[in-house]
Amino acid sequence: MPISQTIEPEQSSVAGLPIRRILPARNRLMVGPFIFMDQGGPITISGGPGGGVPEHPHAGLSTFTYLIEGSVQHRDSAGNEAVVRSGDVALMTSGSGITHEELPVPGAPSGPRSLFFAQMWLALPDHLEEMDPAFEHHAKATLPVLSRPGATVRMAMGSFDGVTAPTTCHVPALFAEIRLEAGATLAVPAAYDEQALMLLEGDAEVDAQALTSHQLNVLTRTETTVRSTRGAHLLLIGGARFPTRRYIGGSFVASSPQKLRRWMQDAAYGRWPRIAR
Repeated sequence: MPISQTIEPEQSSVAGLPIRRILPARNRLMVGPFIFMDQGGPITISGGPGGGVPEHPHAGLSTFTYLIEGSVQHRDSAGNEAVVRSGDVALMTSGSGITHEELPVPGAPSGPRSLFFAQMWLALPDHLEEMDPAFEHHAKATLPVLSRPGATVRMAMGSFDGVTAPTTCHVPALFAEIRLEAGATLAVPAAYDEQALMLLEGDAEVDAQALTSHQLNVLTRTETTVRSTRGAHLLLIGGARFPTRRYIGGSFVASSPQKLRRWMQDAAYGRWPRIAR
C-alpha cells in the first residue's frame, strides 16, 4: 500500500481562529523535521482585528508560515518585520529564544478578508538548537514552480524533481503546494526518508487509494502517483528522519525534558525577549 499511516486532524482554535491540528498526533510525533502542523481555512474573516496570533515566545525550532490566501504582518523581538502575502513563505528560526506575532496588516482595507494557510514548526538539530534567532521572508515570485502536464508544484522548501526552493533548510525538509487539473496525474518521487500528502480541496487518489480532505497521509518510501478526476489542491511535506529524540511543550521544542521545562518556566516568569513597541 502506498500509504503507511493516516492522521486525522483535530479541530481546535488559535487566538479565536479555527484550525485543524495535525501534528503532533497521538500516534505520530513528526514527519521528517516537522513536529507541528496547523492548517486553517479557507475562511472569511469579517472586518475587525481578528485573524492573527499575538505576541508569544519560541525556542528550539523554526516556524514556517505558508500563506495560500490572505496576508499577515510578522514582527519579532529580534527587530524583524515583514508583510507576508498570498504565496509567500516566512521562516523564523527561534534558536535560543525569540518572541513574535503574526497580526492583520495595519492600514489594510476594512471589511471581510480571506485566510488560507499552513503553520508548521521544524525541530532544530542538536548543534543548532540554541543558535542565534534568524528570520527570512520569500515572496511568491521568488519560489520556483515545476510544471508538468496538468500539474504545478510550487516549491516552498526543499527540492522536488530537481527544483529547489530558496528557503533555508537546517535539516533536509520538503514543503510543496500541488495543484492538479481534472484528469491529471503527477509522479511523486521518494526523495526523502519521510513524506506525507494532504488533500485540501477537490479529489485525489494515490495509486488508486482515495484521499480524504484534510487527513495527513504518510507515504511509504516508494515512488507514488497522485491522480485527480475533478481537480485537486494538495500539500506535500517531508524530510530526513529526525536523528535524535525531541520533546514538545507549549511553544517550545527541546532535546531534553530539562531544557523544555527551563524554557517554559522562563516564559511563565517573563524572562523572555519582548517585541519593541
